[in-house]
Amino acid sequence: MRAVRVECATSSISHDFRVRKALEFVSWDYRGNLGIIDGKLRLMIECITTDSQCLPPGFSIGGISVVEVLEEWTSDYLTHHLLVLEFNSEIIRDFFSGNDLCILAGTNLTSSGLVLQFSGRQSSIVKILNAIQTEMPFERITRAKKSKGISNISTTLQQHRIIKVAHTNGWYEVPKKTSIRDIAAKLGLSKSTVAEQLVKAEGEIVRGFLNNSK
Repeated sequence: MRAVRVECATSSISHDFRVRKALEFVSWDYRGNLGIIDGKLRLMIECITTDSQCLPPGFSIGGISVVEVLEEWTSDYLTHHLLVLEFNSEIIRDFFSGNDLCILAGTNLTSSGLVLQFSGRQSSIVKILNAIQTEMPFERITRAKKSKGISNISTTLQQHRIIKVAHTNGWYEVPKKTSIRDIAAKLGLSKSTVAEQLVKAEGEIVRGFLNNSK
């Protein structure tokens, strides 16, 4: 099976206390898989902060522990921390013991939401996606297309959510059954933001349609 990209909006995952703790920092970016040690999955993760403070070795929350800080460096006003995280949750560990599923670069957690990218055997990808969905709703799943990969997404996650709400509520029906004001209220955004992002998203969708029809 080709690789897949799963995107979850912040509003869909903010109920998780681990996510709330992680969002105290700028971002968390996947850097590599260190394997399963003593039945626990270890990942190399880069945590970016606005100061030199990061979670120390030994810190643990909800089955995720900081094992080691490998390196720290600064750039502009940010501090980068290369960490080894250990996951002892069976939901995570059981999917990687068969050596037929891997996490891909581009997996990250920021204030915009969570992005998960996987590649591997089809049955294993379906299994982990089903398990993740029991914990948090997906906003979008994208499959890789041939050699184009899965990182070049035309619309942003926010634009995708706006388009989805607009379509669900009849924005594209004739006559329209909703308004920019109503869409903005449902999303908790300003009317100007919805209008601007709606136009940008529609432009990207039309551009993709025209490119595919050549």
